[in-house]
Amino acid sequence: MWNRPAWLTLPLLVLFPALAPGQGSQGAGSAAPATLEERVEALEQRDAELYHTLAEKKDAGLSTQIGERLTISGLLEVEAGYGRLTLRGEDDETASDVVVATAQLGFAAQVSDHLDATLVFLFEEDETDPPEVDEATIGYARAGWFARFGRQYVPFGAFPSHFISDPLTLELGETRETAVLVGFGQERFSVAAFVFNGDAEKVNSAGSRADDHLRDWGVSVQVTPVELLELGASFLSDLADTDAELLEEYRRRVPGWSAYAVAQLGSLAASGEVLGAVRTFRKGDLDVDEDGSGDRPLAWNLELAWAALENVELAARVEGSREFARQPELQYGLGASWGPWEHVSLALEYLRGLFDRDFGEGLRHRDLVTAQVALAF
Repeated sequence: MWNRPAWLTLPLLVLFPALAPGQGSQGAGSAAPATLEERVEALEQRDAELYHTLAEKKDAGLSTQIGERLTISGLLEVEAGYGRLTLRGEDDETASDVVVATAQLGFAAQVSDHLDATLVFLFEEDETDPPEVDEATIGYARAGWFARFGRQYVPFGAFPSHFISDPLTLELGETRETAVLVGFGQERFSVAAFVFNGDAEKVNSAGSRADDHLRDWGVSVQVTPVELLELGASFLSDLADTDAELLEEYRRRVPGWSAYAVAQLGSLAASGEVLGAVRTFRKGDLDVDEDGSGDRPLAWNLELAWAALENVELAARVEGSREFARQPELQYGLGASWGPWEHVSLALEYLRGLFDRDFGEGLRHRDLVTAQVALAF
């Protein structure tokens, strides 16, 4: 057969016997919150999801104090699922698996009023074996200014989602680098800039690497123009430096861009994001379909979530990509999550993906059913 294929991202969970039913649930007879701020806080408290963005996932633990200046946090996700691939001109393929999708342990130290340090270890079965240092940063913050130095996920893309599976925008744009980041933020506005030396490098006409310097950079901005509406955009000088690993060498650098919006209206939450290349790669650098014109990868994601009942959330997703190899041209599905205890989430989703003939590597469509149990501690 085969090892767990890359297209099968499958999740269920691990529950500890020390957890007792009823922890963290709001009583049915609780008084309705009066102010807008109280209503938002109530929705956040009963949310069936542990996190909705990559940044929230990296900070999903409870930050338990274990010393005068040190805190510890963790996240466990166990996932199970089933996938079916329909191929062009061949028999269908199926696969199923149960994996530890995430085992994350983080330490944070508040060295002084303005200086802190973060160290995060991560294990993802079949992905990071043995465990690796996911993040290692030194941070500084004072009077609205902030800086972060070290191994980190730079703010290119936001990736808001209510689903187990990562959105296609994250597959294309997630970028972890050893970087220097500086920025300034207020209550409704934040801007940041970062610089690093990426893995992808320019080559000269002879095919040799032309340079290997600290020349990769990016910027991001986030605004909250009105209550419950967040807008953001970001720019990356070299799209080849993302974790999608589109290519390792090129003759012309192609930047990337992204934009997103997240809105909350009562029990409904909506989000949308688009992320892609600023221009087309040269045909000699990236031309998966071999049409002689080069590729210009792009991904987008739209989601709508509804807090239907106490600790129950339903969500719908429509997403797609263009000229992004091995990823669906169109994908849609439904998901549901339930928070039976505080800091615990059980989720189930179904996604159907349709592939472009030239970029799907022989795939016609794909069906994925995924279940997950997640626990933050």
